[in-house]
Amino acid sequence: MLRNKSAYILIALAVVVIICILIGTFLSSRDSTLSIQNNTDETISDLKIKYSNSQSIIEVPRISPKQVYETKLILPDNFIEGSIKVFYTDKQGENHEDYLVGYIEKGYKVKINVIIESVDNNGVLTLKIYRT
Repeated sequence: MLRNKSAYILIALAVVVIICILIGTFLSSRDSTLSIQNNTDETISDLKIKYSNSQSIIEVPRISPKQVYETKLILPDNFIEGSIKVFYTDKQGENHEDYLVGYIEKGYKVKINVIIESVDNNGVLTLKIYRT
């Protein structure tokens, strides 16, 4: 009978450990991620990420040709809902912006993949944006 109690205790302990691991995995994977892949032969610089309803701006570091920049998107404390845009200025001084996410709210998880396919002579980027 003592062996049965020990077996039950071990099984219960194993179940608790598994539940804790699952909860930890779920909570840690709630971050949104951004990946920007530079498929051009030029270094890309001066890209910025902006959250609507917030003054927060993320400066994207230079991305060398054929390289990828990856980061977690941590929404500002005062962010409740809105959008996320990428923006830059071309060689002619014209501003360009694209929506990375048209709508997002606190606690929402999204994986954003941006592929920079080309850069024209004026510094205008051709972007493909995928969300999952």
